[in-house]
Amino acid sequence: MIDWLTHNLTGLGQLLAAAGTVIGVIGGLWIKSKRNDNSMQKYIIDTVRKENQEANLEIKQVKQEYQEFQKLHEATVRKLNEQIGLKEEENQQLRAKNRLLKAENDAYHAKYGGIDYQ
Repeated sequence: MIDWLTHNLTGLGQLLAAAGTVIGVIGGLWIKSKRNDNSMQKYIIDTVRKENQEANLEIKQVKQEYQEFQKLHEATVRKLNEQIGLKEEENQQLRAKNRLLKAENDAYHAKYGGIDYQ
């Protein structure tokens, strides 16, 4: 009987040992894969965080450049508007002077007649 038990239990023990080994290997691989997943997730999170920080810095830089450009644009528009105002004033003065010269010319022609270039 002991031989029978030993013979049957030895095979059962070997089967259980093999099953335990397989379960251990699978569990180890699962844990290793879980660690790899966690390290991959950590890598992805770190990469995304780094890219996000770089993007935020670029956005801040672009905003600052835009504000500087906007100030330059406003100064240029202001300067051009001043120049336009001065030119309009000069234009009005020249038109007034032309009216006076035309009136003087008309008075001259009325007094002395037209010039004959024949």
